[in-house]
Formats: sequence, structure tokens, C-alpha cells
Amino acid sequence: GTLRTLSERVSHHRGFFAHFLDIQTGERYKTCEYSTIDTAICMNGVITAAAYFQDAEIKELAQQLLERVDWNFLVFERDGKTLFHMAYNPDQHGDYVDGEPGFISQWDMCAEQRMMYLQAANTVAPETARRLYQGFSRDTGYFEGQPVTILPGGCLFDYQYSEAWMDFGSYLDPDGMDWFENSRRAALAHRSFCIEHSGKYKTYHANSWGLSAGDSPHGYGVYGSMPCLGQPRHDGTVSIYSAVACLPFIPSETRELVEYLYHQQPRTWGKYGFFDAYNLDVSPEWYSTSLYGIDKGCSMIMIENALSGLIWKTYTDSDFIQKSLAILAFNKKTRSVVHEQIPSEERPILAGWSTAVNPGG
Repeated sequence: GTLRTLSERVSHHRGFFAHFLDIQTGERYKTCEYSTIDTAICMNGVITAAAYFQDAEIKELAQQLLERVDWNFLVFERDGKTLFHMAYNPDQHGDYVDGEPGFISQWDMCAEQRMMYLQAANTVAPETARRLYQGFSRDTGYFEGQPVTILPGGCLFDYQYSEAWMDFGSYLDPDGMDWFENSRRAALAHRSFCIEHSGKYKTYHANSWGLSAGDSPHGYGVYGSMPCLGQPRHDGTVSIYSAVACLPFIPSETRELVEYLYHQQPRTWGKYGFFDAYNLDVSPEWYSTSLYGIDKGCSMIMIENALSGLIWKTYTDSDFIQKSLAILAFNKKTRSVVHEQIPSEERPILAGWSTAVNPGG
């Protein structure tokens, strides 16, 4: 099974998986780095599987995998802050090390890494766990007069990857920060940004928005919107997966986008639902035909959360995460977010079922 493969066959360094793996062997791909965030995303799945199935063997394997990750290995102090390094590469000529093997960069900004603090809280000293959570910067921008804790490039996925698992709609952090509301404002800001720039980019409009990292006409692209640090990069490429993943935050606007793409842009979807992105501002018009697990995974988890809340509840209510929330001093909201119900006739399209997008089978 998957957990046995992760435990016994997949390359790791102190429990951290390599960023890329050979799909045939599970071995580290060439000399790529051992990655904190990619390991953390995987471990979110491990936590959820163990909590959902309540099977003795699954729980044992999950515990072994979680305990194997040596978060202390990547902790360091800088300018009075306790931070994580982003990655590690032991090879002199490996990726991102420029001839000097060792640690790579650091998580000193607000991005997609909040899941890491929840996972590390179970293994590092409690005081260290709290300092790590307080260590990354909280830069503030504004959307329609409301504050948004912003990210360097304004990528939409950064507001979603931790939020796909953790039910931030039910919790506030120790400083009273509402990460769910922050993601909701960011989603609205992305839509507004695209509407504002629709005169220059024909891909952008009220039903076509969402700027993120992923496929583009030029290969891998990293796009974002205001508010962010500096000026965002964008060229008319709409990241469909990141827009769909906004369903729990702005359901009406997201459903309108899905309906538009499904009915008016049939080249944006196929057997497995929507492709990664599209851009009508290049010649010829460009439609991705790629499906990336990390992108589809986020949008599918968010769809399930909007439909049933299953992933949020399973992950957040697990013993592992409940212990972390207590250590980090998160507080249950007195009133959780009430999510808008999705009409039954729209559910097949949102889920991207092959029977919905390809009635012929």
C-alpha cells in the first residue's frame, strides 16, 4: 500500500522526502533537494488517512512516518526569529546549492507553509513550536479597505494549500488571526484584480480569474495579483485549479467561473475535469492539456470541503492536529463559518466527474 511504500521504498533524509522522485523506483530524482513543504503536503495526507480509516496498521505506519520527520534538523535562529530552512541538499553539485551542500533558503515569509508548524508542534519542544509559528513575517496589504496578510508574489495557491486541510473556518490563531477570512479576501482580491485588468487582457473577466503558479504558454509560470509585496507578475494566464480551489471561500463567484469554463470554454476540460490553465492573450490562444497532481489535488480537496467538509473535519479533529493546536494555542471560534450549500445539480460539474464532462462514457 501507499504508506508502506512511503515507509520502506521512498528516498528520504531524516524523514524528509526529495522534491522529485523516480516514479518507477521511488528513489530521489537525480540530485534534487529534500523538501520541507512537499514532505508536509504528503504528511497531511498521511494524517488524514490515519484519522479516516481508524485501522491499526494504517495508524501505526502513519505514526512511524510522522515521527521519522526530524523537524529539529531544519530549525535555526536569525535576527531574533526562529525559522525553518526550506530544504536540504547533501550534494555539492545538487539543485539550489551552488557548489556548497547544505541548507537552502528559509521560511521567513507568509506563504503556504502553515501546515508545517502544525506538524512540527508534535515533535519539537513546545516553546520552539510557538516561536517557529511566530517567526515568519506578517506583511499587510489591503483589499477594499480590509487588511490582508500578504505573500511576496501574490500567488493564489499560497492562500490554499494549508487551508485545504486545516479547518481555519473554525479556529483563530493565538493572536486572533483568522486565516479563513484572509483567504476569502485574497480570493476576492484576485477576482477584482482580473476584472480591473480585463480591458488589457481578454482572458480576464468576472468569470475568468485566478493567478497562481503552474502551467503557462511559456512553461512553468508564477503569477499573482495585488495585494502583494512589490508588483505582481501576470500575462493573461488564468490558473484554473487555483480558482476552483476558492469554492469554500467565495462559492457563488467560483461556481459562476466553473459554469463559464464548462459551457463557454470546452477546451479547458477533459476526461478528468479541468486542465491546469489557459490564456487567450497569446497567438494562437493557448489551453493547457496538463494535469498536475499537486494542483488537481488542491482543487479536488477544496471541492470536497465545500460539498461536505470531510477533509477539514477528518484532518482537524485528528488527535495529532488537536494536540498541535493546543501547543500552538489556537482557539476554537465561538461561531464557525457557515458554508453555502451547493445545489445538487451543480455538484457533478464541480467534482469534475468523467460522466459529467463526457456523457458518452
